[in-house]
Amino acid sequence: MTEFMTSTGESKPGALPEPRQRPSRTAALSAAAKSIATPMRSASALASSAHQVLHGLESRRVPRLGQVRERVQQAEAGWDLRELEQALHALQEASAAVDFLPGRGRSFPAAEFRRQAGMVGGAAKRLAHASLHFIGRHAAEGTATRLLWAELMMESRAIDKRVRQGLAWLREMEQELATRRAAATAEVSQRALQELGRRGEALADKLHLVQGVCGAARAARNLGDQAQAHRSALGTLLQEEVRPASVRLQQQLQALVEACDVRAPEPAQLLVAIDSRHALEVAATRAAAELQHLQALQGELATQLGWMAQKEKPLG
Repeated sequence: MTEFMTSTGESKPGALPEPRQRPSRTAALSAAAKSIATPMRSASALASSAHQVLHGLESRRVPRLGQVRERVQQAEAGWDLRELEQALHALQEASAAVDFLPGRGRSFPAAEFRRQAGMVGGAAKRLAHASLHFIGRHAAEGTATRLLWAELMMESRAIDKRVRQGLAWLREMEQELATRRAAATAEVSQRALQELGRRGEALADKLHLVQGVCGAARAARNLGDQAQAHRSALGTLLQEEVRPASVRLQQQLQALVEACDVRAPEPAQLLVAIDSRHALEVAATRAAAELQHLQALQGELATQLGWMAQKEKPLG
């Protein structure tokens, strides 16, 4: 009888051998990349790279940013709000000067009232003209101004990115120099390393100046956005509150003037006109406050743009 030899290890009927694990292509490439030592750039090469960055910024990018800044300054300088301010104050004064009630024991002063109503009408017409000019200009130039600010910020961000790269190289250079200083024994080598270190510091100072220009541009953009928003707010106040209140008061004053030709105005008519004057005073006061805020913002923006120009000068 034939004897069958059995294996000593246990096995399961029909069991397949364990699959062999194969490394993925990505893992293989990653391992290969890690096995290659990345050579460290020399300190002088890092300084040279940072110098090239600075040269490109000073010769091309910063002057280009300055040109955009000049265009922004020209656009912002045209916003003279003195005529609008004077017209608004003139309407406030003319409205406040209207005397609705005669003195005790006197008849209604029709002639004086007619003159005062005429002053309100003239001031309202002047303000309407100034308001339409302001609102129309803001609508026409708003898009162009926003594009200018966008261009300014695009240039500023591109410059800031290059500056950060240059500063990173200089930090890497300083680390390399620190290692080499610790190992340098010859006086000539130490002096060479010191000179290279001073060169790196000078480059870093210049790059920080460029970074300051970018910071000034961001601050100016923030003020510019605020100015745009307050121009819109002022236009809305003038169009939707001051003008309707002014028209209502003028209509009621005209009705009173016409009534004066026949008889003295009724108390109820006078009270309606007095309420309308109060509504105009409230709207005009709000518009005046918004106008004052806008003027302050425009002054700050002009100062910031001038400060930005000053920061550009050492880089020219």
